[in-house]
Amino acid sequence: MPYTEFQTGRVLINSLPKSGTHLLAKAIEVLGYKEHFENGSSSDTPIFLNYREVKNALKNEKISDTEDVGEKMSIGALTPCYVKASTFRHWLDIIPQKRYILGHIPWTPVLSPILADLNYHYVFIIRDPRAVVASSMPFILDTENMPARHFLEDDFKLMSPIERLNFILEGGYAQKAGVEIKNFAEVYRSMLAWRDEPGCLFVRFEDLVGEQGGGSANKQMHVIKNIASHLGIEFDDKISSQLDEIYNPSSRTFRIGQIDGWKNSLDAESLERLIEYCKPLCQEADYGTF
Repeated sequence: MPYTEFQTGRVLINSLPKSGTHLLAKAIEVLGYKEHFENGSSSDTPIFLNYREVKNALKNEKISDTEDVGEKMSIGALTPCYVKASTFRHWLDIIPQKRYILGHIPWTPVLSPILADLNYHYVFIIRDPRAVVASSMPFILDTENMPARHFLEDDFKLMSPIERLNFILEGGYAQKAGVEIKNFAEVYRSMLAWRDEPGCLFVRFEDLVGEQGGGSANKQMHVIKNIASHLGIEFDDKISSQLDEIYNPSSRTFRIGQIDGWKNSLDAESLERLIEYCKPLCQEADYGTF
């Protein structure tokens, strides 16, 4: 198959944290895109569309909770940071062509019209909820190669391992951070809702991770072909030759990167608690119950 020049366009990569965000980003890079802040571009735009970075970007812009909900949108998975739709649109608009940006944005009717108006491609990645929780707890304590500490780190340091798990599952007030954290079921469902959004390509971590992460090379190939088609790119031999680069242990947030790694990352009591809590979520998201 002949090599095809990549079409222009920009990509929003959305996810629940610890669901394979950077795995999907690497796949998008294989298809010819670069991260938006590489070489210092789009400096007014937050480097990531997550709670911490958006909150920092809005320090000089106050948004009242009494504003019409149609005029703002929530950014961040565990706790919301509200941004005006016009501000969010500006951030996306100034990103150059053939670039992508990462985000953690719960379902909202506000987003899709903005993306359509700006001619953005939109891809969302989901992961087994049990793996998300198991991977989140050590990440909150140590973000490793990320540019800043997690906003819940100080609260987590005061908790025992089982208290951390219960806090993630049940939610509550994080005193050090000064924010209310939503329960995990609400968080997960707010992200899973993108599955039914027209124009959003919905992919699974377990299908994209490939053999190196305990998955299937055939499923990985199928997912990459779907992503390429979604972006208007012809899948060719050049792309195929780069698929081994997608599983990348050197990425910013890589921890274990194995489909079933969560089963070995918790003690017996915590594992039992996690499995029981996540049973309804696994059923809703079409994951097995163990």
